[in-house]
Amino acid sequence: ATALDVWEVDLHEYYPETGTLVGSAIWAKELTPEDEAWVGTVATLDERPTYRATIVDRKILESYLDDEEDPLDRQLMEQWGELATMAVPLVFQDAVVGCLTLIEKRYPRRFDDEARRLAVLLAVPAATAVHNARTFRRQSEQTRHLTSLLDAGRALVTTLALDEVLTLVSREARRALDSDRCAICEADAGTGALVERATASRRGPAGEADELHGPCHLRSRGVAAGSMPDGDEPLVTTAADPLLDAETRAAMAVFGERTRLSVPLVYSGERLGLLILGETERERRYTAEELDLARGLAEQAAVAFARARLYEREATQNERLLALLETSRAVAAALDPAEVLANARVQLAELLVLPEDDVVVALRAPDGRFVPPDEAAAAWEEAVEGGGGSAGPADVDGRDPVAGGAVTSLAPAQDAIDDLTTLVVPLVAERDAIGFIRLHRARPATFGHEEVELVQVVANQAAAALENARLYRAVERQAITDGLTGLYNHRYFYERLHEEFARSQRYGLPLSLLIIDVDDFKRFNDRYGHPAGDQVLAEVGRVLSSQIRRGIDFPARYGGEEFAVLLPNTARDGAHVVGARLARELGELAKRLGAEAPPAGRPAREVGERIRTSIAGSGLDAVTGAGGAHVTVSIGIAAAPGQAAAPDELVRNADKALYLAKRSGKNRVEAFETWGGV
Repeated sequence: ATALDVWEVDLHEYYPETGTLVGSAIWAKELTPEDEAWVGTVATLDERPTYRATIVDRKILESYLDDEEDPLDRQLMEQWGELATMAVPLVFQDAVVGCLTLIEKRYPRRFDDEARRLAVLLAVPAATAVHNARTFRRQSEQTRHLTSLLDAGRALVTTLALDEVLTLVSREARRALDSDRCAICEADAGTGALVERATASRRGPAGEADELHGPCHLRSRGVAAGSMPDGDEPLVTTAADPLLDAETRAAMAVFGERTRLSVPLVYSGERLGLLILGETERERRYTAEELDLARGLAEQAAVAFARARLYEREATQNERLLALLETSRAVAAALDPAEVLANARVQLAELLVLPEDDVVVALRAPDGRFVPPDEAAAAWEEAVEGGGGSAGPADVDGRDPVAGGAVTSLAPAQDAIDDLTTLVVPLVAERDAIGFIRLHRARPATFGHEEVELVQVVANQAAAALENARLYRAVERQAITDGLTGLYNHRYFYERLHEEFARSQRYGLPLSLLIIDVDDFKRFNDRYGHPAGDQVLAEVGRVLSSQIRRGIDFPARYGGEEFAVLLPNTARDGAHVVGARLARELGELAKRLGAEAPPAGRPAREVGERIRTSIAGSGLDAVTGAGGAHVTVSIGIAAAPGQAAAPDELVRNADKALYLAKRSGKNRVEAFETWGGV
């Protein structure tokens, strides 16, 4: 400027990889704020076509306001108060690195050959200075880049805290690339949403993370689903791009971004999130070195996510294993099917973080249908008492294809139905489905492979526990049941007798006892043989079971050819209408007192007569192999309270009544009377 006596000298650096000119330095006799603000401005050759001849053709370009014909150049010269300019290319080792512009604002001036020669000479050291400055900056940037990568790598090695690592990476990325804002987002594998996990801003204190945002789907986050970078290639978007879609433009406007660099976080082929660098003060074009640095920092963030997910997965697995151990203990320790399934249901809801209502258990009923556990238990109890015990073919409602598939294949089945993802895992025992567990989860979330395996383990344990409970109940039933007749045995009869007698005494409820003896049974055995006699006893047991209130009255084989039937809340005989009404009133009183009172039954004498006539009318030709075989019974009845002060006395009184029936000709029913003994 001094040698040529000009008002101002501007120095542009040229970056061929982006085709841009950057204002790098300015000297003027009187610098204005506008001059100072010019430093750092970026323009393309398309925006400043005048410089194309200087940069591309390497020509010295002179412009004079009085002669300027190009309207754009004339407008710019008038805007800056320029009367004459001369632009000289800066060439270093045959590469254009920028241009030097001499500007005169004081008076109209024409540059002569001497001025041109002197400008060319001065351009040589200026080009060298630009090259050296670039080399120094490049080395400084490389050092800063390496430092950023090392710091990010050091954080990965020294801590497993994901937020801490991401905060450091976002800060280093912002610093290394000299961006206004950096955000690191994690992609939710189930919902496809981006969650902003860490941010750093030029406006905040160094290293301070911005407030974290909640889940935001890709489209609403400003990265349209269609413009998400594929693979690991960065994507640069500018607000001034006329082809930019409206959604992305609007989202960038939220953050005031003029340029955005988006780099996918990819680890082992899995897209884990996005590194976003935003420029709010200027439009920016990134160099190849800067894009490589962004990739490197994105790789660090991807590794952090992958490590954190692996750590979380292992921690979750450990928690689930511990919970599974507790579940195994709870399920294995239960011998009641309802308790087994309740434990399994609660534990699965906790393990998979589901509402308990979204975990449903069904068991197979005797008719093959899959119903709620309580309904299945009641159906099986009724079937066993009725002499059944085997299940019919599995019958799954055709409207439940997921359960149907699981029950048929004996393997887990999963499908999306309406707004829910449904998983059904069968309960399998002895290669047969005895039930299933159904779980629901709101779409688009599904049940992962590890979760399916977890449910399978719990289902296997529950099925084994249910089978153990069934075997336990079978053994328990065998211990209290007579093997020949299927009725309760003598020992268990006395246990129930004491329980029912105590309840009768406590609440004043009637209790009747029938003692039944097969008439002339020894003679029958001598004539037809003991196997036929056993069949007669089994038939008597069947008749008793069919003539009483199932689940209320208590039939038992008392010993030999004698049987007993306890009839709770049942009057003996006499004015049975009044007795029934009294029994109902006493039952209501018992319920109000919190006791479980069985419904009032028909008078005991009526029950006894029904049993007697049923047995007397039974045809035994198939048993004896000959016609004319008839079996009859004699029945003695005793009742409490009032006629017996203790259980044993009730039995003795019923025995006395039975003795009277035998002595009076057999095949009859007699009741104990308090006056005169019988």
